[in-house]
Order: sequence, then C-alpha cells, then structure tokens
Amino acid sequence: MCKKKILVLAMAASSSTKVVELGFAEPPEIPLTPDLFPSKIGGLPAWLNPEHILSAEQASCGICKKPMVLLIQLYTPEDRPLEAFHRTIYVFCCKKGSCHKISWQKSLKVFRSQLPKDNPYWPSPSDKTTNNEPKNNEFSNKFVAAKTCTVCGLHGSKRCGKCKKTYYCSKEHQTIHWKTGKHKEYCDNDNNNNNNKNNNNSTELCIKEVLFPEYEIISEKERESNNDKDEETIDECDSSEKDKYSKALVPVGDEIYENTKVGVDKAFLKFQKKLERDPDQVLRYARLDYQNENNPSPLWVSDTGKSMPEDISHCLYCNQEKTFEFQILSTLINYLNIDNTQKESLDWGTILVYSCKDNCHVKDMYYIEEFIWRQDFSEDGVNWEK
Repeated sequence: MCKKKILVLAMAASSSTKVVELGFAEPPEIPLTPDLFPSKIGGLPAWLNPEHILSAEQASCGICKKPMVLLIQLYTPEDRPLEAFHRTIYVFCCKKGSCHKISWQKSLKVFRSQLPKDNPYWPSPSDKTTNNEPKNNEFSNKFVAAKTCTVCGLHGSKRCGKCKKTYYCSKEHQTIHWKTGKHKEYCDNDNNNNNNKNNNNSTELCIKEVLFPEYEIISEKERESNNDKDEETIDECDSSEKDKYSKALVPVGDEIYENTKVGVDKAFLKFQKKLERDPDQVLRYARLDYQNENNPSPLWVSDTGKSMPEDISHCLYCNQEKTFEFQILSTLINYLNIDNTQKESLDWGTILVYSCKDNCHVKDMYYIEEFIWRQDFSEDGVNWEK
C-alpha cells in the first residue's frame, strides 16, 4: 500500500471506528521546514507558530531540570473548532534514562499547538498561486519570528555575549555549543567565510549530539487480517498458540536462556500479532470518532500498567475529557541512536498521548499541555525485540 504523509491522520480517523493509521520512519528527502507542516521524529522542532515557541522552562525535565528534546511531532489538523485548522502535537523527552526510572511522568511532556485557517503565519490555499507560493509577502511581514536556541530549537532567551547573533535556551546549551560546537573559537570571526563554514559544521555536530536523529513520519492505514477476530478473542486461543509465543530469550541476571517457557499475558499476545504484521511501525494513530463519539482503544503491550479513567486528567481549561489520540511504540527506539546495552538507557513499552476532546482554544495560550502515559512490558510478556 502506498504510504502518505501523516498530516491527514485526524480526518482519516474520523471516517471509521476501525481505522488505525500506522506511522513509519523514513529519512527525509528534503528539509522538513515548518511551511511543510511536517510530521517527524527528532531534529529541531518545526514550530507551527513561529512567533510564539516553547521555552526551556516549559519543556524541562522535572528530575534533572535540563531542557528536554523533541521526540516526535505530528501535524494533525481537525475540522473543529475553527482554531484547529492547523494543529500540531509535540512530544518532548529527557534523554536520560535515569530520569525516566525515577519518574517517567516528569521526563515526558506533550503539547498541543493550533491555528485557524486565517493566521499571520501561513497562507490558506486560496492565498497561494499555482506554484504553491504566497500571492504576496504579507504573511512574512506581519510578525517577527521568535529567536530559537541554536542547539535544540526551544525559545532562545539568552544571547551570546560576543557575537550577539547566536541564541540559547539555557546556560547548559550555551556551554555545549561553546565546547562541542567550538562557537567560542569562531564567534569573533563571523566575517571570515572559512570560519563561518567551520562554525556551521561544528554547530551541526553539536545538534546531532544533543538531539535525536531526524526522520520523516510516513503513514498508511493498518491492513486488515484474517486473524483480526482471533486477536479480539485472544483469551480463547488454544495452548499450542500460547506455546508459540511463550518461548523467548529471557534474561536472568547476566545470562540468557533460550526457549524458556514464560507466562504471557493476553494483551501482549495481541500486541505481538499486530507487530508481526507490520514490524517497522513506530506509531499508531487512532483519534476519536466525532460522528458517534467512539473513543478508540490503544494497543496495550501488557495487561498490567494500563491507564485507568481516573488516571487521565480532564482538560485544565475547558474541563472536557482527554481522549486517546496516538501511541509511540518501542520500535522507535531503534531510530534514536540509543545504546540499549547501558543499564540507564532510555526504554519503554509504549507511550500514549491523550488530548482534549474539544481541542479547546484559550486566548493567548499558544501551547496546551496534554496528557501522556507510559506502559512498560511486563515480566510475563515476551521481549519480541529479542
């Protein structure tokens, strides 16, 4: 099936209660600039609202207090309200696995940003020429873009005291840029072309060290299978079927025992079957069906550690419930350049995002923090990545 950009996910999800869009990671063919409204993994954030962007204080880890980095952003426009004509969800993550082990609730954050069709930043389709260019420059002249941190792309509230041209979100990122990026060596020589080139190259190396690698997210509808009914009634599978999934490489201390029978929970069996069908999927999108108010369920990786209704906070601004929108799978970790042999490496079973059911619009609130939940694989589950 032909894959497409994920920007139509929200509209696709509203057409059927069964539709799930799968997201796949692919190297970008062109730069994923904000005017393309990209859905992507890692890299610098592509801000939907270039005049108002997140600060390091808003996107800092609650454990180490350091700026988090972009894990994923999805462009998911919706028909209602009018203010959600453009809509992007940003997920930020602390790269320190040790922080997640202390409290993943404080090491992950998700924000919703949205804009109406008529806005000072992006022309509507009727305002474009046949070459997809704006008919005039009014959109680029009505605002001043916010300064961004050279290292991570958050709001650049601090400026280099020497060159007065480079901005940072925090003292920490300024230090990284001065040392790893060698900005201290080059910032006094901005008029030298060679130094400019070296400075840019060093900055790129610095960004690669701090951020996750950048990939574009491409989507396709989940394929139906003859086994779908079996997946819905997985508790009735016979013992031979259970035995098939009950043999794994199970780590015990420093040793690994092959073909050891372990107890497997039913949620994991269903998860395993879905992943076998499309093993490269890194994301599953299943937004609320507004026509019949049906809220899709996540694909759980275990019978334990599920979010309960009382766990999911209502919207702080409109008091509407927050409903499941999408989940990030552990397969994404394979794209993040993480050394998972380290004891404190970043890890999860699945990360789930719940957002305001009404996409509420709050004046002068450019980013609404939504709800995030992390579920880990249970001890009884099979480590399918092995």
